[in-house]
Order: sequence, then structure tokens, then C-alpha cells
Amino acid sequence: MVADIEKRKIERARAATMEENLLDGPHLFHMSCEAMKAGLRLDHPDAIEEEIHQLLIQRVYGSR
Repeated sequence: MVADIEKRKIERARAATMEENLLDGPHLFHMSCEAMKAGLRLDHPDAIEEEIHQLLIQRVYGSR
């Protein structure tokens, strides 16, 4: 089943135009950020949204 899903994803990417693949980048980044924020909320259940946002920035870009 997982192999079928991967196969379809590869076929979709190959069939897409360069423009479509390029436009997928921001969408995939947004989805990744949402997944990371969900994990951060589990790790920091008392954090407010601004704190989650700051933790996300640290995770993505590192601490400065």
C-alpha cells in the first residue's frame, strides 16, 4: 500500500510541469511548518501561539 502511494506520488511529480513543481514548494513548506507546530504543541502544551511561532522559527532557522 505504501509502495503504491509512493509510486503515484512519483508519477504525479513526473507528469507535472516545471511550473507546477515549482509552485508545490511553498505549499510543501507550509505543510511541513504546520506539522512541526503540531509537534511543538505536544512538547509545549502550555505555550501560547506566539511562543509556538517563535519555537518554530528557532527550529527552522536555528537559534541566533
